[in-house]
Amino acid sequence: MTAVNADRYTALERRHRTQIIGGLRDAGLTYTQIRALLGISLRQVETVLGQAEALRNQGFRTKEIAAELGVPAGSLGRVLPPRRRGTLTARQDQALSAIVHMRGMQVDVLADYLNVLESSAYALLRELISKGLLCELKKVQRGRAWAYAPPKVEYRYLGWRTKEWSPPLMFAEHYRAVSQARIMLVGNDPRAFISERTLRQEAARAARVAAEKRRAATVLEFSSGLEPMPGRPHIHDGRFLGVVRGAYGWWALEVELSLKDAAYMDTALQGAIRAARDASPYTMVGLLYLCRTKAVKDNVENASQRLPAELKALPLDLQIQDFDKQWTAFRKHRTDIREAEREAKCQRRNIFEHS
Repeated sequence: MTAVNADRYTALERRHRTQIIGGLRDAGLTYTQIRALLGISLRQVETVLGQAEALRNQGFRTKEIAAELGVPAGSLGRVLPPRRRGTLTARQDQALSAIVHMRGMQVDVLADYLNVLESSAYALLRELISKGLLCELKKVQRGRAWAYAPPKVEYRYLGWRTKEWSPPLMFAEHYRAVSQARIMLVGNDPRAFISERTLRQEAARAARVAAEKRRAATVLEFSSGLEPMPGRPHIHDGRFLGVVRGAYGWWALEVELSLKDAAYMDTALQGAIRAARDASPYTMVGLLYLCRTKAVKDNVENASQRLPAELKALPLDLQIQDFDKQWTAFRKHRTDIREAEREAKCQRRNIFEHS
């Protein structure tokens, strides 16, 4: 090989190193093997994958991390920097977790999630961006910019590797509405909400196991409210532990923003009901549809009238509600509480000043 060709291939390897390292790890190579094959340091491998840091954050011991990565325990110091104290506040950690699980959040939605002013949300995001834990804010559609995390950070919170991503215009309004639904249904309690990302990952894992048992190829195609697919397992927009019309328990959530033709709507609704019926490890008490506009709500209700008898007979509570009406009521209730707290604070100040 000539010197010119060698330089060319070296440049290509350097330019695509991130994908190469990820592919080698997915193929089963250890950190040590990747280091030897590419002639780079263990620290460079960790910078791309972030798996050692994720395992440490999950409570694994040094020997366990070394065994998982295929690195001598004595060399782990070259992979992980010393743990820095106080790098994240509880609120920053809370925000990062929500942003990752919801794929991203607009600044005003994050402020609603944390129940703080937008100025406070911006300040928090600036700190996380400066630490490299979030990408630069991105303007996607009308309204506030989006905050989202790079794959290395997503791995820490999800536990699996993700691809480079940024909020797409096509689905931005849907992702925004699902985050708003989460806020008004369970607030910011992470234990009371299971994200669509988690549900999709679990469905993919189950599909792989089933395919291995049948000795067949794995088909990772799923139906959803956004993209109904007949005959494929349905992925809910989320599941939550809460109360809907007096019924407490785990609910499946669907956020419906636009009209579908009858066939697509039937596929989506019936798939969502079957997925709620078969849900694990939590048994669903019902399925909640939050619909934007009366026309969309009527469309879902009409589809519910066309359900097969076996689905109508299931002991599942199907609730179809107006999304914007619920969101407006939620915001008003929260505003009223803030005003009451502000008034009470003023009264206490007056009492102390005149005592």
